[in-house]
Amino acid sequence: MVQSTGVLQNASRTHHLKNGERELIYIPMRHLGKRNYYDYIQRMVDSLQNQGFVVFYESIAYQVDSAQQRDVYDRKFRKLVGHVIGSTKVYEKTSDTTKVLMAPLYKNLGSRIIQQPQYSFFKVDYNTAVIADIPKNELLDEFEYSYGDIILDSCDWKTPLNEPYTCKPIKAKFRNIFDREFIMKKREQNLAALVADASQKKILIMFGAAHYKGFLKYLKERNPDWINVK
Repeated sequence: MVQSTGVLQNASRTHHLKNGERELIYIPMRHLGKRNYYDYIQRMVDSLQNQGFVVFYESIAYQVDSAQQRDVYDRKFRKLVGHVIGSTKVYEKTSDTTKVLMAPLYKNLGSRIIQQPQYSFFKVDYNTAVIADIPKNELLDEFEYSYGDIILDSCDWKTPLNEPYTCKPIKAKFRNIFDREFIMKKREQNLAALVADASQKKILIMFGAAHYKGFLKYLKERNPDWINVK
């Protein structure tokens, strides 16, 4: 079961696409993995950038004006998904700022399982790289525009964001809609649109493994000439 999640992989299986003179490589990223898995991606990114590829990367980081705004969005997001944000317990810190995890599911596997490092670890060239994603606050705003405000009760306001969440979550129907239509579909459509309209000839995508199938579907809807390269 653990193997099926990809956490124990030593290398990343990439997807290679071409459309005439345009070339695309998609690296399926995972939030947890073995250290040598991320080392392998680091070498791959460094090599491909030297060959002229420009990185398009995943990041739903907030774009807000104040810590107060972020706090409200964090509480709404927690209400919507039903759990604490960034709740993974950390037991050890390594010298390269990645964090070693010893969650019950992984502690007996005999491997050091770490959180996905920052993109700087992968030597991403921020001078040319493109954030190919939608900020979390925009996703929440669009959800509320379509389905109504996320109402926070006294429990939501009193429970610190770093504490276990035991308040009443939003209805499961809305949680599923947010996951399916916003976390998945909207972000995949956005990525496909950015790639389709991009001026770059060589693109290296660093995005979640679960998003590749949807991204490819929407990319080919825009232009069916994209073909898989074996």
